[in-house]
Amino acid sequence: MHKNLAPSLIAFAFLPLTAIAEEPAKTPPPPKWYDTIEIHGLVDAYYSANATQQQTAPNLLRSFDSANGFQLAYGKLIAQAAPAPVGFRIDLGFGPVAQLTTFDHLQQAYVSVKLPGEIILDGGRFVTNAGAEVIEAKDDWIYSRSLLFSFAIPFTHTGLRATIPIPGIAGLSAMAGLFNGFDQPTGVPGSGVTNKVGSPKMGHLALMYSGPANTAVTLNGYYGYTDATQADTKTLLDGVVGRSFGDLSLNLNADYGRQSGKQYWGLAGLARYSFFDDKFRISGRGEYFDDSDGAAGITNAAGARLLNKYWEGTLSLSVPASPNAEFRVEGRYDRTTDAKIFKDGAEQGQGTVQVAALAWF
Repeated sequence: MHKNLAPSLIAFAFLPLTAIAEEPAKTPPPPKWYDTIEIHGLVDAYYSANATQQQTAPNLLRSFDSANGFQLAYGKLIAQAAPAPVGFRIDLGFGPVAQLTTFDHLQQAYVSVKLPGEIILDGGRFVTNAGAEVIEAKDDWIYSRSLLFSFAIPFTHTGLRATIPIPGIAGLSAMAGLFNGFDQPTGVPGSGVTNKVGSPKMGHLALMYSGPANTAVTLNGYYGYTDATQADTKTLLDGVVGRSFGDLSLNLNADYGRQSGKQYWGLAGLARYSFFDDKFRISGRGEYFDDSDGAAGITNAAGARLLNKYWEGTLSLSVPASPNAEFRVEGRYDRTTDAKIFKDGAEQGQGTVQVAALAWF
């Protein structure tokens, strides 16, 4: 009798443990909306010296680093949340760079929606998909921007865009967009350009591939009205190809633009090599830009449009001070053979030296 009772008592004692083990795990509560928001920022400062003209004169053929001496180029704050299924991004910019790339200090401000098939739809104001370089210097290999970045492509767009993964091909996606104009609205203070928007639009189609060994290929095509006046249409074809070979990274950018029967085109090649486990990097860039028709709208100090061909070469040394800070030193030489545009028409070339400090979080 007692022998039969013992197993029953043992089984009864372990019943609670068995029930606990079989109880399904509790699903953690979803994060609060404010826990999904990321906050980032950056500061960009530099010193520039021009070897061929007075330091009070601007460096020509530059986007954001035209002023010599010590300069605070850009400060930016970012707030963003990944679409799940709805997200957003807001970039607030301050400083000289912001005067050329923002509207009311907004570089970007858009809403993102994730649709079935991993399609991402963005609506608002966002930076362009064209070009090998971006507005933020920390994400470029070289501090000063190329001629193609400055004169061949737009900075931002206002409208809609959709990013669509291509089924069956890993790393391949397409992008389609519809914008107010080529680089609209601008509304740069003091420029006389207003935030004018009308029914004419510009369309954008792109193919993007990201593969092994940091292989990246982007092909962009833009066509449509440049602004709300319907006065003219513009075509831009842009291609970027990049590949890494261990410590060596290479990049090639090509652009072709046509407007009012006039055209421009250019090529830029970049290389970067990292030394001693990325303790420092050396980067170089060489490019040629043909604006013989004056289609890109390059002007001299007096505001007269130039019809020229341009060459540019830059050598840069960058030293990471931490995962979130970097120092750069670069020398650059610009030259044109069709007109003497530098130093009040007395020089065909321009040499500059720059030191930059970049920090971000």
